[in-house]
Amino acid sequence: MTTIQTILITALLFAWLCISISFLVTSIQSFVYDRKREKRELAQAERDKEYHAKRMEELLNK
Repeated sequence: MTTIQTILITALLFAWLCISISFLVTSIQSFVYDRKREKRELAQAERDKEYHAKRMEELLNK
């Protein structure tokens, strides 16, 4: 009976380790993606602001 218990505990620990590692990887990927997305959104806002200023200038010059 001790051998079966050892095998079950080992399998349980291995499964827990796999789940923990996958959760850690997912968290790191989400953090990196959020940072990149934030930078993209800031760049897009800056482009929109420049486009708006250019269009307003063209409208006033007509």
